[in-house]
Amino acid sequence: MKVSELMTREVVTIDKDRKLSDALSLMEKHRISRLVVVNEGEIVGMVTDKDILEVMGSSKYAKKLPSSLHVSTAMSRGVITISGDADVSEAARRMLEHRIRSLPVVEDGSLVGIVTTTDLLKPLRESEEPVEKVMTRDVITISPEDRAIHARRLMLDNHISRLVVVEEGRIVGIITERQLGRALGAFREVADSKQASRVRNLIVEDIMTQAVVTLSDDSTAGEAARLMLERGFSGIPIVDREDRLAGIVTKTDMLRLLV
Repeated sequence: MKVSELMTREVVTIDKDRKLSDALSLMEKHRISRLVVVNEGEIVGMVTDKDILEVMGSSKYAKKLPSSLHVSTAMSRGVITISGDADVSEAARRMLEHRIRSLPVVEDGSLVGIVTTTDLLKPLRESEEPVEKVMTRDVITISPEDRAIHARRLMLDNHISRLVVVEEGRIVGIITERQLGRALGAFREVADSKQASRVRNLIVEDIMTQAVVTLSDDSTAGEAARLMLERGFSGIPIVDREDRLAGIVTKTDMLRLLV
C-alpha cells in the first residue's frame, strides 16, 4: 500500500511568525496534534503537542505567556518528509527511526499531504497479531499526587506522550502531553509573571483523565487499532486478568507490525 492511499490531503499549516497561542487554537479547532510550519509557502518546521509541552514547562520561558511567544520558538526544524509513492512500510520505518509521529508528503517540492501514525493504523484494523507482541511491558507510571512538572520531565526524558497514573497498583488515570501542555499554558495565561513559580503547585490529579479505557492482555492488535481509531486514543493501557497494569500499547508500538 502506498502513502498516497492513506495520507490526509488537507494539511493545516501555520506561518512561523504567528503566535504560539494561534497554533494552539488551530490544533484545537481541527482536533489535531501537529501543524506544518511554513515561511512564504516553504516548509520550515513542525509544531507538535510535544514541542508545546517542552516550551510551556521550560524555565527559560517561565515569565512569558503563550500569547507572547511565536511558533518559531517551539517548532522542530529539519523536517523529515516522504513521497506519496513510498510504501507505508517505509513511512513506518522513518517514523520509528526518527521518533516522530507524522511525515509531510511532498511531490516536486510542494506539500500535497501528511501521513501520521493514525493513518498508518488503518491497514492494521483486522490484524490478528496478539497485542502482547507489540505492547511496551515496562510502563513508566506516575502518582496522582506527583507534580505536573515532574510528569512533563518524565515524558520528555523518555520520549513518551502519556503516563499511566497508578495508586496502590491500580490504574486511576492517564495524563497526556496534550493535556499537560494545555494545562501549563492555561495556567500561565491567568497568572502574571510574579506568580509563574506557582506552576510547581499543579499536580497530576488536577489534569489527568480519570475514566481510563483499557484492553486485556489477550486482545489482538486489530482490536487496539480499531479502538484507537474510533476513540482517538494514542495509547491504551493493557491489563491482566486481575485488572493490574501489564503494559501499554501506543500507535508507535503498532508501527512495528508494518516494518
